[in-house]
Amino acid sequence: MGDRRRRGWRAAAALVGLAALVGVASSIAAPAGAGSGQPGPADWPTYGHDAQHTFHGRTTITAATAPTLRQAWFFPTGDAVTATPTVVGGTVYVGSWDGFFYALDRRTGTLRWKFRLDSQPAVSPQPGVLPRDLTSDGGMVTSSAWYEPADGGAPSLVLFGAGYTLYALDAARGRLVWKHAYTGRPDLPPDPAHDDARIFSSPIVTGGRVIIGVSVDGHRGHRGYVVAASLSTGKPVWVRETDVDTAGRVLNDGCGNVWSSGTLLPASGLVVFDVADCQFANPPPLSETVIALRVRDGHLAWTYRPARQDIRCDLDFGATANAGVTAAGTTTFLGVGGKDGTYYSVDPRRGVQRWRTNVVFGGFSGGFIGTTAYDGQHVYGSTALGDFGRFERSGAVLCDPSNPRDLGMQEPTVHSLAAATGQVRWEASGAASFAPTTVAGGLLFNGLALHPDLEVRDTATGRLLTDLSLPAPCWSGVATVGDAIVFGTGASEYGSPDGVYAFTPGGGPPG
Repeated sequence: MGDRRRRGWRAAAALVGLAALVGVASSIAAPAGAGSGQPGPADWPTYGHDAQHTFHGRTTITAATAPTLRQAWFFPTGDAVTATPTVVGGTVYVGSWDGFFYALDRRTGTLRWKFRLDSQPAVSPQPGVLPRDLTSDGGMVTSSAWYEPADGGAPSLVLFGAGYTLYALDAARGRLVWKHAYTGRPDLPPDPAHDDARIFSSPIVTGGRVIIGVSVDGHRGHRGYVVAASLSTGKPVWVRETDVDTAGRVLNDGCGNVWSSGTLLPASGLVVFDVADCQFANPPPLSETVIALRVRDGHLAWTYRPARQDIRCDLDFGATANAGVTAAGTTTFLGVGGKDGTYYSVDPRRGVQRWRTNVVFGGFSGGFIGTTAYDGQHVYGSTALGDFGRFERSGAVLCDPSNPRDLGMQEPTVHSLAAATGQVRWEASGAASFAPTTVAGGLLFNGLALHPDLEVRDTATGRLLTDLSLPAPCWSGVATVGDAIVFGTGASEYGSPDGVYAFTPGGGPPG
């Protein structure tokens, strides 16, 4: 979806009818040890479960027990929760569009602490403002938290973006450790009333660096970029400018937006991002590309650019790349889906294409917008609506009206591919999604774009096992933890009733 998946979200929702100062933490006494340990094998410590963003978790839920999933608890928030919850050591960490970041008890859903975020009035919707702006890109928090275990005298941290501010909070108490503003014009003083730059990207931490992307969603006079911040202070260690011309000059034309999260290739010392389009086009050098940066200094190691033009088709990248690594850290698989309805497998050493598989035409609100899942053998993911959302006086505008596949709503919408070859294993229809897909225990979990439902499917066949009915759509990812699934609800058109849910077989407390 254009510069940021939010551009497609906002069009679909509207047209389908759907270096800052002081933070404030409100704490409830946390249990001894809460937020102080190493993540366990059944935890979900970051966006996509791990720094390779496989969205491959563990679960004791089975195909037999999935139809018995019932609500175990619900924690209401003041607005949408579209970030995937982070779950470590019995605590659920997640931010909301309501301007707060929360820590909840995993077993009961009760509040442990909450932290008030800095105001950024340029971000829409603002909590409590009615009527809601259905063209919104999303509220204050869409970035999932990275859980960083305690090290020496430093406490365990949760790190996340909210608006253009990167935060590090004490995971046990919710106290501010540091924060830093990464604005759409980092060369100027922060302007929260007029700068709607956001860290949609979820952080990864490696080598003492917190690495994120920044998006300004086409706001001219501003720019996107990638930054590595110091884990101890939040200040920039290096910046990789992505809104540049072929001579490397910064353009500040609203382009270079990075709304993907960084995917770590450990043995190579690389982090992989993808870059959005530029005003519905893909001028060189970096628009609509996959890029690999060196963790130590941000140096550009390689660039992958699909051999296609984008003339007002809005075919950029926004989903986060999946990687497969060995126990020694060697990367064996790297792939990412694009808004052109194509999944690309790329050689992680050189950035050259291994294979590509097209499943739908894609377009303005279509193709792969939510991140896919990878279980070591297969890729699973849902595509979004289609080439829908742009209108002129003459009516709906399509990218290529002569192509019978260029439709406003495109099927099929659920796809399973062989990771080695890209061959389609199975597909299903009627499940367009903006949310990432989770795979665990032979099951797929995914929330639908335009309906308040969360589907659970069998990975081998795509058979629908159960459909969880919710009060509002689920645009967050699903964290699988033990016998529970934990996720958020809410969308551009829904400010309430939104919040965080846990479902278990039979609806008992998560075990």
